[in-house]
Amino acid sequence: MTGTEIGANIRRLRLARSMTQEQLAQKLNLTPQAVSKWESGVGMPDIQLLPELSVLLGATIDELFSMTDEARFDRIETMLLDVRFLPEDEFRQTERWLKEKRQDAAARPRATLLLAQLYNKRADEYHDLASPLAREALALDPGEKEAHNAVFGAEKGVISDWYCANHHKLIDFYMGVVAAHPEDRRNYYWLLDLLIADRRLDEARDYLAKLRAVADTYHCDLYEGQICLAAFDPDGAMAHFRRMTERDPENWLVWVSFADEMAGLARWDEALAAQERAMPLREKPRFVDCEESVAQIYEIKGDYAAAIRAHERIMDIMREDWGFTEGEGVDVHRREIERLRGRMNG
Repeated sequence: MTGTEIGANIRRLRLARSMTQEQLAQKLNLTPQAVSKWESGVGMPDIQLLPELSVLLGATIDELFSMTDEARFDRIETMLLDVRFLPEDEFRQTERWLKEKRQDAAARPRATLLLAQLYNKRADEYHDLASPLAREALALDPGEKEAHNAVFGAEKGVISDWYCANHHKLIDFYMGVVAAHPEDRRNYYWLLDLLIADRRLDEARDYLAKLRAVADTYHCDLYEGQICLAAFDPDGAMAHFRRMTERDPENWLVWVSFADEMAGLARWDEALAAQERAMPLREKPRFVDCEESVAQIYEIKGDYAAAIRAHERIMDIMREDWGFTEGEGVDVHRREIERLRGRMNG
């Protein structure tokens, strides 16, 4: 984008806010001549001024540079992953732009998904803010039931009341998704997860039979085992889980799935062994499911040093395979390492 085009954007946005060149320059501690040069295309704003300039003009940095829709979509996706807490103005501007793009038929699918992800991120942000406050409230008044509810609400604790915990509305929705797209095997996975979680096992068996007719993969053995567990048949479950690993032993996701089931049974050593089987089977760029699980298991076992090493391996993979050295995807593991070191020293 040329300096003239950027200058025209700055002028348009400045006039939209009924601001003179002198007023904008004063807020930026610059001379009016500097702003004039930008708007005439003779000069360009210093990159360090862009965040403050975008706030003053009520626009994102993207809008100043008139990014293409595709580039802006990509930037939003990256922002949702890399920024822990979105500034309010950034959230509102992104929300407004995505709502506008939902009116464009071609852009509607991506804009709709990103808007949903934006709202989910905001919900997660508020849960992160609520969590330490709820814990403090409980510490201040240990007998307060609502403080327990606040902790569980912020940290997704278990809800024992069936009417709160069951997923009948979501199940109904996914039954409709499967009916509309019966040849897409992935739709069955989401539905089966819900049915098994709610112990609607007869329905789960019916849909599993339909899944086998579409794609008889290791997932079918996995779901057979989960149904057995929900039906209080642990021996039958282990037989299906073992069959899964024997059937597709070079698939890292098979070993991750087996590890998840072992961890769900608190069979920690078997879970760790399965994750170790999975790690060398991954192709680059590697996902870090294995290391994430390993870190949590070692923390549960009280081996904080091993948990720290797992988080350090995640950071190595993020750098080596994905080129990430900064952002929330890396920072979260720095915080975890610091927290675990505190537990070691405490």
